[in-house]
Amino acid sequence: MSGSFEKSVKGGTKIKLAAPKAKYVEHILVATHAGEAGVAEIFRALQNRLRDSTWTIVFKALIIVHLMIREGEPQVTLRFLADSPSKLAISNFSDVQAQGTNIRHYYSYILCRAKAFRDTKIDWVREGQGRLKKQTVDKGLLRETESVQTQINALLKCDVSGLGVPV
Repeated sequence: MSGSFEKSVKGGTKIKLAAPKAKYVEHILVATHAGEAGVAEIFRALQNRLRDSTWTIVFKALIIVHLMIREGEPQVTLRFLADSPSKLAISNFSDVQAQGTNIRHYYSYILCRAKAFRDTKIDWVREGQGRLKKQTVDKGLLRETESVQTQINALLKCDVSGLGVPV
């Protein structure tokens, strides 16, 4: 089973400057329905891609992780990242390298989202709509508001306009 996921990860993170192909992404999303074991299998395959020195490969690996969070089984990928954030470690990109800053910001956003999930047990992007309206200060309104603000700040640092990738 891991060999097939490895093939999908490699196919979805090719060096070519284009979005990951749906056939690879769909197969990777299947792993999220297998729970944490499936997600761990994908992250084992993603580790070399996340640590690659080519920015397009690392960027596509981060896109794959983001898609797993957004379109995969709810909370499974975020729970995995919240428990082991080091699994998302990327190569060091300097500001001089093409897209180095953007990759670091995108990585920071995904990590920030995982940390917010760890702290609040809520994926604010998928499930948080309306929750803050009902929350009281005694029940953690200020802490949860701070968590949402931190995620928004991390997201706003991402600059997708200069990537040259069709969105």
